[in-house]
Amino acid sequence: MTLLDQALAGRWLRPIDVQAAQLLERLDQGQCPELPLAAAFASWATGQGHTCLPLSALPGLLTAAGLDSGGSGGNGDFGDAAALGQRLRASSVVGCPGDFCPLILDENNNLFLLRFHRYEEAIAQALRARAAGAEPLDAARIGPLLDALFPPGSEAAGVDWQRAAAVLALRQRFVVISGGPGAGKTYTVARILALIAALAPRKPRIALAAPTGKAALRLQESIRNARIGSATLPQQLAANIADQAQTLHRLLGVQPDQPGFRRNAANPLHLDLLILDEASMIDVPLMAALLEALPPSCRIILLGDRDQLASVEAGNLFADLCGNGEIRWSQTLVREMQNLVGQGEFPVAQLAPVASAAHGDPGDPGPLADSLVLLRASHRFQEGSGIGALARAVNSGNPEKVQATLELQFPDLHIEDGAAGSTTWLRNRIEPFLQPLFAAASPQAALQELDRRRILCALREGPSGVEGLNRLAETIFRRTGRIPQTAPLYPGMPIIILRNDYTLGLFNGDAGVLWPDAQGTLQAWFEQENGMVRAVGLSRLPAWQTSYAITVHKSQGSEFAEVLLILPQEDAPVLSRELLYTGITRAKNTLILACRREVLLRVVQRRVVRHSGLGAKLRAPDPIIPL
Repeated sequence: MTLLDQALAGRWLRPIDVQAAQLLERLDQGQCPELPLAAAFASWATGQGHTCLPLSALPGLLTAAGLDSGGSGGNGDFGDAAALGQRLRASSVVGCPGDFCPLILDENNNLFLLRFHRYEEAIAQALRARAAGAEPLDAARIGPLLDALFPPGSEAAGVDWQRAAAVLALRQRFVVISGGPGAGKTYTVARILALIAALAPRKPRIALAAPTGKAALRLQESIRNARIGSATLPQQLAANIADQAQTLHRLLGVQPDQPGFRRNAANPLHLDLLILDEASMIDVPLMAALLEALPPSCRIILLGDRDQLASVEAGNLFADLCGNGEIRWSQTLVREMQNLVGQGEFPVAQLAPVASAAHGDPGDPGPLADSLVLLRASHRFQEGSGIGALARAVNSGNPEKVQATLELQFPDLHIEDGAAGSTTWLRNRIEPFLQPLFAAASPQAALQELDRRRILCALREGPSGVEGLNRLAETIFRRTGRIPQTAPLYPGMPIIILRNDYTLGLFNGDAGVLWPDAQGTLQAWFEQENGMVRAVGLSRLPAWQTSYAITVHKSQGSEFAEVLLILPQEDAPVLSRELLYTGITRAKNTLILACRREVLLRVVQRRVVRHSGLGAKLRAPDPIIPL
């Protein structure tokens, strides 16, 4: 067996990875012996969420896969990344940035599939162009509006970062607003919308979007609540706030029978402003398609949480945009902020420009420095909130801080150790937790119950994973008579969509419930972006599965009043600080965390690693190579 065959048999590589490598080997005509394995693992990397493969990481991958990475057997030598890069560049199928070759090797020895390198180049070029210019700020005109929308004293102390974000949105054509749950991102955006509408010479064309239907609905509800329910928002300004949100796929116009979107460079969106929520869920190919469809004059505001899990597909877009999370604005911007936000309260050490930094270093703010703002305070989790305290402790990466938090008694936080992995404990927890679902009187009420409480798992498989808990839940409710003994489908059955169906408008991660219609026919019901529900025939559904429990990944973009978060009893490589933080912060009022304490403390120290070249492209001192 060749090394490619061995890696395929060991399930390290997918068939598509091996086929791509064999094709490139034939095109290369055997000139570079290292090419097949390097190409195969570059393809594999995209399936793991990376956009590139650092050559320095290749020896470790080969060792982990049990493959010979030495120079024997004619497979080449992978030990010296610099020398390997030189040999790969000599191949006819490997090019430099700007070349049209199947593989691209950049100056940092990152190996890309051509399309992912082009996605990153397109994103960097579009965002740097938007960030390059700054709109003049008329303080005399803007100041009174800011005072009306952000009354002085609305922040307890220090800089009013929400007001600062609004000023930034007026000044920059591209803005990234990052903050944790309850940081006031949509509260701030509602006021930005009012501000832009009040200052615009004509009614601006605005779109609100999110990656999933649930996230779009949450964005819409949040902005409406901020518009209608806020006592500090003047009604004459609130009346002009746009509040209709939609999914990103619907905005771009999906073409079910062909690749790409209806909206593109040749048929762009006619927008003056796009606000995109839950941006941490957006992958690199989708962001490239979005930017292609937007006119250069369109302002973009991205909302997200840099500490959450990255997108399921390839890329680490939002984290790349946020860098290391420090604000380092230009002195010009600081002066303008002091005129409109307040004097003497900006942390100069954070905001001072960096004199020198390594190329592509996330600590180097680069051309996008004046486009980032972080909202620090959480208005959801008060000082006495255990959920907020645990989220902050997990984010710190400090196991001692997490341990100290677990020792405190918080009414909204319940830690179940030891017995949490037993079937008896799970039965006793699951039945009362899910009982309200079967007490619902309508599909809309059942969907509301799914929105109120959720079981979240870190894994798909295993007794404490989604599949095991879904089986256990069905067993429990069949024994209690809530579910017919032999019926595979039944009223109240929660489901989740696993594959996009653009014709039906159903997308991966959409939650539904089976319920009879007026004629007694069992249908799948889903909540729409307008808050109403609609029925879809079971025979028309794309791939789906039962969803008494869902993965933390599937829960992104949602929030629930009560969350039962279950970690496996043994550590697993998929467990990470980002996954734990994301699961914890899905809970608003009550969190039950079922895990062994030693596993929890180990996971807190493990971060997700996503290899990407986008951060370097965004912060490169020289203009990037145009496509």
